[in-house]
Amino acid sequence: MVERRQRGGKLSVTPHEIEEGEKYETKATNDHLGTAGENLVSRTIDTGGGGGEEDRMVDVDKGIERFIQTTRLRFKPAVQNEYTHKFRVFARETDLKKYSRNQLKGKAGKTVILQFLGMHPKPSWRTLISMVKSVWTYGFDLPWPIDTIRDLGRLPRTRREESPPDDIIRKWTEAMVHEKDPYLRLLWLLIAQHGWRPSHISKLKWSNVRYEGEKPVAIVADGQKEGFKTDAPVAARLSPDVQETMMEWMVKTPERRDDWLILPRQSIKGELWPHNTLDNRIIAAYFDKLAKKWGLPHLTAKALRHWVATTCRKAGLSKQATAYLMGHDPAQGGAMRDWYDNPQLPDIFIEQAERLPYGPLGYLNPPKVEIIEGLPHEAIELLKEYLSGRMPTMEFANRIETLRFTHPILRV
Repeated sequence: MVERRQRGGKLSVTPHEIEEGEKYETKATNDHLGTAGENLVSRTIDTGGGGGEEDRMVDVDKGIERFIQTTRLRFKPAVQNEYTHKFRVFARETDLKKYSRNQLKGKAGKTVILQFLGMHPKPSWRTLISMVKSVWTYGFDLPWPIDTIRDLGRLPRTRREESPPDDIIRKWTEAMVHEKDPYLRLLWLLIAQHGWRPSHISKLKWSNVRYEGEKPVAIVADGQKEGFKTDAPVAARLSPDVQETMMEWMVKTPERRDDWLILPRQSIKGELWPHNTLDNRIIAAYFDKLAKKWGLPHLTAKALRHWVATTCRKAGLSKQATAYLMGHDPAQGGAMRDWYDNPQLPDIFIEQAERLPYGPLGYLNPPKVEIIEGLPHEAIELLKEYLSGRMPTMEFANRIETLRFTHPILRV
């Protein structure tokens, strides 16, 4: 018969009573049988009806806090925020708080994850799995219960969104001209003219602005230093509408310290918090607000990023100039030419100004050209090409000069 000894609510049992999966601690005991120093295994039993740590319901907030602490050197804050937001969605949709750690280590863990994936389109599963798995393992220290090949099969690649049609962008552009709030108008223009991510919009500071006199003419920022989603730099010449709107915003914000955000978070009453950043949800809420106010079709910042990339290609902007404009890595392709072809920033700004003098939005409505009596058709076409941004300044100058000396009407 196995001997049990109980002291103060604890039962001491011999090793023969150990059951798989239970936790024990060894203690030296001394009893009347003379077993001083004998190592017995003791199991703590909560006689008040509670359970051990593994039997308690999971604490989502504590798990997320632990994820942030354990990944602070691996992930940037913007990535951590994105992952934790998606995990909270996962926890809410699966009612995760009703499960214990022991349950999640077993079949329940696989069940809730498969349940969550079933609520979302299959092309998004790769991204969802990556985010949920990171918080699940680093934050909750739980084994990942999914074998992708066995449980899910071959996953499709993440689906790329199509660029929105020009008509939608044109409607938004025409409406934003009449938007009186420079904060919202600047938010729209910085995304629509550059295709920036929310992390760009939320992290850019006044120290990133370059000026000619008092006029802002460019924004230059290091992705790693500023904490963007990626380390890629930003070097964007500002189009005339962005310059004008930013100057209007500068009048509204006369105190602009270098470490203050250009577009910080603001209260319901419009009070600015210089160091409080926007996030994806707030920016999306502003877009929804503008759409409702002006009766516009739904549009997202991500969709604008696609549209800007497409428009830059149509305008003939080089890969390097486009990458700097949008905050991509110019050498991301890995080709030797991409690595060594690293133009200086003044050359980047010149190319951006020549190809897109009014920014990507200006490509939608090129300036109207009136026909002047006696001006040949060839000269008008050259002027159209130049004013629309599709012809560099030097090429226009050379071709118009050649035309001036060779065309019968213009030749003197």
